[in-house]
Amino acid sequence: MGKRDKQSRKYCHKALTPIRAIMDKYPDGIKDIHSISEEARALIQIKVQQFRECIKKVHFPNKPVWWEAMRITRNKIAHQEEDWSDSVLTSILSTVSSNLTKIEYDLNTNIKRYGQDSKKKRRFENLTSSALGSESEKKQFVDAMEEYTNPTIPEDVRVEFPKNKYSELGASVLKEISERDNILNYEQSHSVLSENIQTDILEWLEKVNKYLVKEDPFKEEAIFIEQQKLRDSEDIANDLLKDSSKMEYHYKRLPSVSDSKRGAIEASTVNFDFYHNQFIKESKIVKSKNDKGEEIELLKWKSADKLEILKRNIISDLEQNLIDRKAKWELAQIDSMRKEFLEKLYSKINKFMKLERLLMPFIKNLGRLWDLSEGTFETSGFEILDTFAKLLDNDESLKELADLLGKQSRAQISYEKELRNKVVIKSSWQPKHAYKGEINGLRYSNDISSVLPSELSLMNNPAANKLFQLKFAQKQLLSYDYQRLEEEQEESKEKEEISVEKKEPKGPIIMCVDTSGSMHGTPENIAKTITFALSKIAIEEERKCYLISFSTGIQTLDLTDFTNNPIGKLVQFLRMSFHGGTDVSPALNHAIKMLSENNWKNADVLMISDFVMPSLNNELSIQIKSQ
Repeated sequence: MGKRDKQSRKYCHKALTPIRAIMDKYPDGIKDIHSISEEARALIQIKVQQFRECIKKVHFPNKPVWWEAMRITRNKIAHQEEDWSDSVLTSILSTVSSNLTKIEYDLNTNIKRYGQDSKKKRRFENLTSSALGSESEKKQFVDAMEEYTNPTIPEDVRVEFPKNKYSELGASVLKEISERDNILNYEQSHSVLSENIQTDILEWLEKVNKYLVKEDPFKEEAIFIEQQKLRDSEDIANDLLKDSSKMEYHYKRLPSVSDSKRGAIEASTVNFDFYHNQFIKESKIVKSKNDKGEEIELLKWKSADKLEILKRNIISDLEQNLIDRKAKWELAQIDSMRKEFLEKLYSKINKFMKLERLLMPFIKNLGRLWDLSEGTFETSGFEILDTFAKLLDNDESLKELADLLGKQSRAQISYEKELRNKVVIKSSWQPKHAYKGEINGLRYSNDISSVLPSELSLMNNPAANKLFQLKFAQKQLLSYDYQRLEEEQEESKEKEEISVEKKEPKGPIIMCVDTSGSMHGTPENIAKTITFALSKIAIEEERKCYLISFSTGIQTLDLTDFTNNPIGKLVQFLRMSFHGGTDVSPALNHAIKMLSENNWKNADVLMISDFVMPSLNNELSIQIKSQ
């Protein structure tokens, strides 16, 4: 989504807000303009101006039919310093009221035209449940989150958060986490962090909705109530007037909230005794005879209309009671999930800040730090990374070595032919028309207009006239030399072929680190520091980095496999003690084998060791030399 498109979408949301504010306050319009207060008049004036200023920044493929009416209205009042007259205010309200449905439709249609660059945000807007809001509301919520963390947008002109349950929940979480320990200022200077916090909140809202739907303990009760709506009022009345066990099953112990399932869920508080008594009042016993001629008593009803009213009332009470108890349950679940989510999110933010401090000089893609901060990472892990980062900073020789390794190029430089445009400028001298020119000196010519007066005097002297004619014929008349030409430059483009150095991506790094007992002490610190430095450089340059630690056996670790918490595994390596004997062959064999694989064939292999070890066998030496 381009910058103009993004702005257009946000201003669609902003334009809807003031219009809805007017219509919410006056849903039936204003019949008598004198009936509203001065404050209300001022509010209407401000809201209409806000609306017009917003739609000025909205790009429509085709201007809506109401656009011109709003433009004319705005122009009439734009430069008025005094309050609007009654007639102007009535005209504005009439224009807004008569076009409100069309305005909402056109703005919402325009909002739908624009998607999101972020896949996670686009998924939230288009593919999540409608329980999270309409498509327009979900897009408004995403835009509101973006503007909340944007320091350049004043608070009073930001996109407002939609008025629905999940939007308000997400907004409260975003505000709470942002206000904690001044995180908002940190977000505003770290767009990657802000973006990841927003997408985490969106994913959490979807998770909350799915949990509430899946674990809803009121499903059966809701179905039961819907079934009652389909029954006759007499059937419901009969149920309430039957024996207590029947009445108990249908009403006092609803199917989804039986004692075995209820737990902390409140029981229904509908007053069934009241309805029982009301149905009794509407009933009467009529004596009749059956087919055998025996006298029997039949239950009859005094008024079918009153039975229908009682049915509607009891179903309404059941529904409202269900809504209230379900809302309480949802609130408790959301509160619990909210606390857990905030703790995890705050922990991730803290880890992100710490990882940025430790890895920032060596990393460009801060989004990876957010992925790394999601896994479990103990405080001691940060401490040991900090220790080796300081060791690297304070040792000039280690910094030099790390910098050298990070900038290694391939031994052979390859070149490739490339065509590029070359600009050629050519000069040419052209006569300047209708311009005699500037005197540049003297010359010989037969140009009468530039001949010197002394030469022209020969023509008037009978004795010298023939000399003048001879000079004229031979173009030997002394004349002024005028500069009448001007330089014109012409640009043209030509193709030229040049040889340029072929830029190939740097290959992976394979480190073979000696962890035997002889490395204990300073060599161990050097080995660990270089391993730490190279892993950070690999992250920065997006190079694969692989660690093979060896003593009597080997252990391997892909330090750039972000799916398996590489930083945590690196910490484990930095913590380990070096001990055991030295057998370098398995490590070198493993490295040579990796060099034959496509993903590692261009790798640089670094051996870190004190080289207190047996000599290599001939076969291994030959393989190393060939590589």
